[in-house]
Amino acid sequence: MFKKIIFFLTATIIFIVGIFSLKGIDTEITRAFLDNNSNLIKLAQLSSKNLNIIFESDNPQRVEELKNEYRQYNPIFSDVINIYGSYPENFLSENIKNQLEKKDYKTIENDALIRLYNPFGIFLSDPSNDPYMLSGDFLNSLSKRYETEIKEYQGKFYSSTQVEIDNNKELENILNKQKQLDDGKIYLTGTPIHSYLASKNSSLEINIICIISTLALILLCKFYFKSYKIILPILASIIFGFLMGFSVSSIIFHKIHILTFVFSTSLIGISLDYSLHYYLNDNNKLFIKSLTNSMLTTVFAFLILNFSGIELLKQIGIFTASGLLGVYFFVVFILSKNNDFKINSLSKFDITKFKPLILSIIFGITVLGFFNLKFNDNLKNLYTPPKELIKSERLNQELFGQKNIKYILINGKNTDEILKKEEKLNIKNSISLSDFIFSTDKQKENFILVKELYKNNLKSYGKFLSQAQIKALENKNFTHYDVENFPLKQKFMLDNNTAFIITSENVDNAIDPALEISKELKKIRIQCLKLFPIVFVILYLFLSFNYGLKQAFRIIISPLLGILFSISIISLFNIPINLFNILALFLILGFSLDYSIFRTQNCEKSKDAVFISFLSTAFSFLMLSFVRFKLISSLGITLFIGITISYLLSLFMIKSGNEQ
Repeated sequence: MFKKIIFFLTATIIFIVGIFSLKGIDTEITRAFLDNNSNLIKLAQLSSKNLNIIFESDNPQRVEELKNEYRQYNPIFSDVINIYGSYPENFLSENIKNQLEKKDYKTIENDALIRLYNPFGIFLSDPSNDPYMLSGDFLNSLSKRYETEIKEYQGKFYSSTQVEIDNNKELENILNKQKQLDDGKIYLTGTPIHSYLASKNSSLEINIICIISTLALILLCKFYFKSYKIILPILASIIFGFLMGFSVSSIIFHKIHILTFVFSTSLIGISLDYSLHYYLNDNNKLFIKSLTNSMLTTVFAFLILNFSGIELLKQIGIFTASGLLGVYFFVVFILSKNNDFKINSLSKFDITKFKPLILSIIFGITVLGFFNLKFNDNLKNLYTPPKELIKSERLNQELFGQKNIKYILINGKNTDEILKKEEKLNIKNSISLSDFIFSTDKQKENFILVKELYKNNLKSYGKFLSQAQIKALENKNFTHYDVENFPLKQKFMLDNNTAFIITSENVDNAIDPALEISKELKKIRIQCLKLFPIVFVILYLFLSFNYGLKQAFRIIISPLLGILFSISIISLFNIPINLFNILALFLILGFSLDYSIFRTQNCEKSKDAVFISFLSTAFSFLMLSFVRFKLISSLGITLFIGITISYLLSLFMIKSGNEQ
């Protein structure tokens, strides 16, 4: 009783500290593999906010109306309007500036009159302060960087705009509007809509799978134990292990990545395994030895991930190892055998007579698969878009020829220096901070050009102005706008001294986030593959110390062949291997070692426990392989194949007498 009290008090303290240590759940996939302070992950996060909206209608006027409705999401329509209206001479469109430099005042005058008397014109400043509507012209030129011209395609009219999405609520508002449109239609493309739908669909599918798997487990336990009572202690061990892994990870990392929870599903199978063995084992001393050896080998298999140098793998290692320790102590200290369960014997099937055939198939597929082994570390390989999004992306490409976005980094001591460097580059088909705000020098250049316009043309043009107003404009002194205070500055800055230019051009030193992240995924995959030989050698030495060299070989060979087979058969179907196939191998190792170690007890009931644990676990991962999100389905199919083959091989490698 004293041990139970100390155990519960210690666990409670860990749970409380863990809950208060958690700073949040990280859902950004790229942060799972990259350093949070790296420029690459910052650029990836920027890309994840840009949403393209394509407008479709039978009427070009309706397309223009739809664009106006969605301009509220455009970052240029914010506090910057007041800035341009207050400094009309400082900010000029390229068209106006070229005309001023050529002293083509007549064209400027004619265009200004059109803007002035246009009922749909943009008025940012009173004509007495901005008689030529220069600020409105500048804002309109910025809008065109985010919007495309109206195009006719297959009898319909199209245009598009790019907006910035900061949260799911904004995206949901756009999706609701999309459903409510009667006269016209919109299509969405870009990272935000793909991430949103992938997350939403995967959550629904995984919840359904969890329900089905839980019901299957309950029915399986009811069949074998002839009672539902066994479910409560099993669920208690699973929940306790999860809370322990969650709490320790929160204390160490403070912020847990969502993918860590996906991989922590291994705790469910292991908790079930330990609990079933506890209730079915008669030899307590032998059981404790097997349980301890199983726990130590599995904990080591996951803790080795901490040497990978990758945040996600460290979290998976700590979460699973600490959760497994929690389950181990929960089974040893808390579970009670007071309940007298009646066992329903399982029907036996003599699989040993097929041993030569099965082994031949396994070895044959393993060898053939390795000759066809291919790797694909492309980030896009982890996700297959829904059909409606594929249609939208194709439409976007055919109509507007959207190219792959790249980033150019600009460094400077301050914002003004960064702006000067960007202005010198003058890259076509790009968007940068220098499009929205000019350096002090360029503001002054523009002001001088406009002063010349006032001097040579204002008296003849400005009939609607009083003499006092004309004189005030002609005598106006230059006042620069402080670029450090620009509201949109942070949207184009990675830090205080680094800005970025967005471009679709092939420019030297340009960074393609998707390509660079794919390179990082390749490094991680190679690093994980290098860890495996080290893990197996150390585990073999540990098992040899406890079971002897021959028995240790029999225990570890099943997981090894199961891992090799799972990769080979996937390759045999011409499916490239990705990082998540490789990460799944660590979980196969953890599960399969449990099966082999517990089978060494030569206890019929223990073998039943292994079979029930294997069956429920394999079924859950088989269901997971049908999830449409390829990242998760890769994990599911690899685990199902690897665990199934490992269990099957353990029947051949570790047996007593004529075991069936």
